[in-house]
Amino acid sequence: MKLISDAYHENCGDGRLSADGLRELLLSLCDHSLGEWEPSDVDNILADFGPKSSIDFDEFLSWVYQDSAMLSPRLDCREQRHLTINFDVNKTIVMRDKTANKSVEVVINEVLAETCWGSVQDDVWNLSVTKPTSLRPDDSLVSYAECLESQMPGAAKRKERQALKGAFTSFGFPGERMAHHHANLCKQLVYPDGSPVQVVHAFFRLLVELKRSKRSFSLIFRSFGEDLELVARELNSFCQGNHPLFPGFRMDGSDGEPDYRFDMSDPERFGNFHVDEGEELNLVLGTIEQPGEGRFKDATDRSLAFYEHNDLPVKRIVRGTSAVVDFLWNLSSQRVTAGFRDNFLFWKRKGHTQEGGKFFLYDASRGTDRHEIFFDDNVHFDDLKIIRPFNRLRQRRSWWGLPLLHTNVCRADALTAINDDLYFVGEVRRLEENYQTKLAAMQRCSTCLRRLPLKNSSLCLPKPEEHYDAWEGLRKDERVLPATSEADVDFFSPCHGPRVG
Repeated sequence: MKLISDAYHENCGDGRLSADGLRELLLSLCDHSLGEWEPSDVDNILADFGPKSSIDFDEFLSWVYQDSAMLSPRLDCREQRHLTINFDVNKTIVMRDKTANKSVEVVINEVLAETCWGSVQDDVWNLSVTKPTSLRPDDSLVSYAECLESQMPGAAKRKERQALKGAFTSFGFPGERMAHHHANLCKQLVYPDGSPVQVVHAFFRLLVELKRSKRSFSLIFRSFGEDLELVARELNSFCQGNHPLFPGFRMDGSDGEPDYRFDMSDPERFGNFHVDEGEELNLVLGTIEQPGEGRFKDATDRSLAFYEHNDLPVKRIVRGTSAVVDFLWNLSSQRVTAGFRDNFLFWKRKGHTQEGGKFFLYDASRGTDRHEIFFDDNVHFDDLKIIRPFNRLRQRRSWWGLPLLHTNVCRADALTAINDDLYFVGEVRRLEENYQTKLAAMQRCSTCLRRLPLKNSSLCLPKPEEHYDAWEGLRKDERVLPATSEADVDFFSPCHGPRVG
């Protein structure tokens, strides 16, 4: 603390630090190993810090001591931040499976097989609950899907497991007592004229509320599969006032407001992520085709050269992680809709862990005027699993998922999304409130640090008598989540059928 205070005041004579002074100070702190950055990071950190910008000691301390507080002008709390909302597709907003030609009834049975809990006696699974829940209600209970995986493990039995899950509530099957829940859920996925719902009503209700409250936001669809065109059709019909439940409500720009239609003829608005052998991220714009997937599942060349050797409508390739970050940051600052296919094979190569998950760009600045959100039904609690968080201003670090679960990332609940039209509205509100609480806590911490005695070379802090866990009460137990086998995860791919996410 003494060294940091002295370094600041040596570079600052009037209580505020200029851009040039800040550069010298950051390099000085690097030399003393007091900063969580490297000399090569300084230019990136100062990229948005204009020549006439300055910060005071309060702001500087909050940045040094708070891992998520970065240098930027403070946002007036009365202003509403621009939202960037990333939506996974399959079983987050879409509950049908056209790729595997599954009916609504079969998909709902699969959902219930994963969310109805029971016990196993003499190798027979018996239902123990009266209603489905997405989280395990008791450590001793297992879902029907988990029981099947235990009794019929591996890829060889995969189709048999899928067939049994798809008939879960049928007469004579273990879940027949849940048939009324099955019927009610299916009703939620059928329009009044009997046609099937493609995208859950809760998604469109969120868009209605965002427009009515005059929020600035960008919408980005994310999927490992080939379902972006389906989502585009449904969204565009809604935006043009043709949704059966929101007739006449428009978001096509015809009223002078932003146009949120998803135009897949615009190659700057869709594409797919490619990860090379050095794990550098690239973004291929204009096509969602990938080597090793779909009709190119037998392709041996997995490099970017694949796109040069095949007749694909590639507009351009954004090469390198830094360039991809810049492209996505600029795109998501606009009031538009876009969609990108993530790289399932890279996720698989990384053992289906957060390290290889869907690239999630966010800004952890205390004064940011933006808020990034990601909804995905495969998010886990110990490891985000399917999402790879990437801090825009500290680009070579991995990030702990737990804090983001309270402010930026939501494990989407398919059951609630089907039943509650206000589900996504409520979750966005919850994340925004938690985000504001976090920023207020960072401000209090900064204020306390500024009040510390600056002339003391050391501080004697009292030792806590008991172990203190700052996240006590906020941690979520991974064991409450339904288990998913790797064989079933790999099954959800364009090569074999449906794709997770």
